Order: sequence, then structure tokens, then C-alpha cells
Amino acid sequence: MQHNLALLAALALSTAVPAAALAQPQPTPPDYYVGVGIRAGLNDPTAFVIDSKAKLLELGSSRTTLSARPSVLFEDNTELRLPLTVDFAVNPSIYPYAGAGVAYNADGGSRVDPMITAGLDFGVARNLVLDINLSTLFKPGNADTEFTATINYEF
Repeated sequence: MQHNLALLAALALSTAVPAAALAQPQPTPPDYYVGVGIRAGLNDPTAFVIDSKAKLLELGSSRTTLSARPSVLFEDNTELRLPLTVDFAVNPSIYPYAGAGVAYNADGGSRVDPMITAGLDFGVARNLVLDINLSTLFKPGNADTEFTATINYEF
């Protein structure tokens, strides 16, 4: 009987240890981050991007939030952007978002253009978030669509 109990205990431990090893928490996109990346546009040259995100408030639950996503783009001139987005939790490491805001072009014309934006935040590792984004800026006489990809450090 003792032999059967020892065998049963060993079997229970052998199945519990792998389950505990697999039950580690997955990375999740943070409330706040800052990072760097690139922008590729249909009508613009490639630009260096400093990206960020700050959660402003929860909208009904922790799974839906309102965030500010300020960024700075550097190419021939500097462009500042401030969209507000609604972020949704799909699973512990994927958060789609969509929103609107303004883009300020510091090229001497000091133009402010409305913009819409949508994208995905991916938790790729502890404290690292990949942000993939598509934005359309509504400039006088045309619309400018562009893609950005940034790697961000969460804090």
C-alpha cells in the first residue's frame, strides 16, 4: 500500500511540475511606454520615430482604455503627433487600438492637420512592446497614409 501511495505521489508531482512551468504569465502591453522605430509613407520618405503611450483612463473596465500616443518624427523636418486612442484587450499580449488626433508640422508652415490612426500593440517580451500603426493625415488638398513600426520599453 505504501508503495502505491509513493507511486501515486510521484505521478501527481510529475504532472504538476510541467503544468506549473507552462503556467507562467504572458507578456502584456503596458499602460506606459516609450521607444523608437521607423515610418514609411506612400508620399513621404522614411523617417525616424520616437513613440510613446500613456493610459489616461479606463472606459468601463480594465479591458478598454483611453490613451494618448504622442510621437515625434524626424526627416527633413520635424513632425509632432498627438492622437487619442481607444485600446481593447484581445488577449494577454495583443491590444488593437483606434483613434484620432492632430499632427503638427514644424517645417516653417506650422500646419496642424487632423489624423486618424489604428494599430496593434504586441507584448513581445517582458518590458518590450512592438507597436504596428497605420495613420492617415488629412493635409490641404490630399490625404497622406503611412505605416510606423516601433519597439518600446514599458515602465
